[in-house]
Amino acid sequence: MVEKLKKSLLHTYGIADLGFVLMINMEVYFFPIFLTDHAQFSLSLSGQILGITSLIDIFFALVAGILLQKATLKFGGKYRSWFLVGPPVVAVLFLLQFTKIGSDPVAAAIIIFGFLSSHLIWNIVVTAGGSMVGRLSQIPDERTILSTSRAQGISAAGLIFSVTAPPMMLFFSTRTNDIVGVTITVGIFNILMVLGYWYIFKMTAGKDPYDEAGSDSDQATAGLSIWGMILLSLKNPPLLLLICAEVFRNSYVLVITALAAYCFKYVFNLSEYYLSLFILAISISRLSGTVVASWIGIKIGKRNAYWTSLVLAAMGFGSAIFCSRDPWSFTVVFCIASLLGMVAGSMSTALFSDTVVYGEWKTGKNNRAFTMALQSFAIKVAVFIRNLVVSIGLIAIGFVANADPTPGVIEGLRSITIFSPAVVCVISAAIFFFGYKIEDSQVPGMQDEIFSRKVNGA
Repeated sequence: MVEKLKKSLLHTYGIADLGFVLMINMEVYFFPIFLTDHAQFSLSLSGQILGITSLIDIFFALVAGILLQKATLKFGGKYRSWFLVGPPVVAVLFLLQFTKIGSDPVAAAIIIFGFLSSHLIWNIVVTAGGSMVGRLSQIPDERTILSTSRAQGISAAGLIFSVTAPPMMLFFSTRTNDIVGVTITVGIFNILMVLGYWYIFKMTAGKDPYDEAGSDSDQATAGLSIWGMILLSLKNPPLLLLICAEVFRNSYVLVITALAAYCFKYVFNLSEYYLSLFILAISISRLSGTVVASWIGIKIGKRNAYWTSLVLAAMGFGSAIFCSRDPWSFTVVFCIASLLGMVAGSMSTALFSDTVVYGEWKTGKNNRAFTMALQSFAIKVAVFIRNLVVSIGLIAIGFVANADPTPGVIEGLRSITIFSPAVVCVISAAIFFFGYKIEDSQVPGMQDEIFSRKVNGA
């Protein structure tokens, strides 16, 4: 009989993701404005920093998977060890992103170094967190719960961040200065990130097959060449289609975050206070979506939960056109749509874990670490798509920053904000529905066949 995981581990696995997202949200929301308004770099230098770091970060998502696939830290487990050693290093390096040391060129170089080095290591740590889902349990329902727990941690972090980060920065800045205030706030979130991963390290003791020493399968996995990892991924159609679906699913979340500020300022003509309320409401809705996601995923299966939630979310976002002139009705509709869409997001890690099983069943080789790194890769590409949607959209409607918007600009912003997330949700659902065919009921059979091959030496 397969040993089941303790409920305490199943339902608190997302604590590490909670701490991590608290930290990374400082970059998502405040890194650009830190460069321009706090560090007071020129727009040209700030743009160079953002451009260099974002492009290299896409590449680093793949590098992290390669390093994790080939490296084995035997003292605590191939994946689990990174929960112990990686976060403290990330905490120190990430702090350098929010400093200004020396002249502008020197300070910029330090910030770029801190960004790239911290991102490389944290990509490994986050990929290890996703990889451990497949290591912790072979039971599809438990994988669904673990995946949902990660999504709950991410959503809870958004909620906590929205009510703690701004007052913390204000408190510390008034007692020091703008730069130091942000740095201290980042440091506090960094500590929480480290503690979250150390908690998971303790909770998963004995659950990584490589806890004490490497095995033959470990050596075979580490022996894969970079080209071999890529080829194994290309031989995994469900994985490739899942990546495409995830790119567009992540895009809808990022598009909303980027366009909400423009919509509330220029369409509704409201202060940043109302935008903060919108972000808080969206965060609560996403958290609520993750709460019901595990039940839905177990009830109708991960595959059905994924595409149906995205279709419903698309309908929800599109329906906002009928109440787009009232900010409160607009907020309610977007919250409902975000709740529905988060059900799909809660399935992500478990779906990637299933493609690992499919890939090993089909090819006979385990490509887990590199496969799970592609989950982060999808997010990086989604950021690029978000930037295209926002920049091209604003140019197309004739938007001018800090100028009174014309009726055409107002209508354009309203349409982009409403229909962009709806369209990318539809694209994601269509790619997934027609391309991803792994059902939950098929996974145990694949796992049994893989185990049988190993026992028989096939």
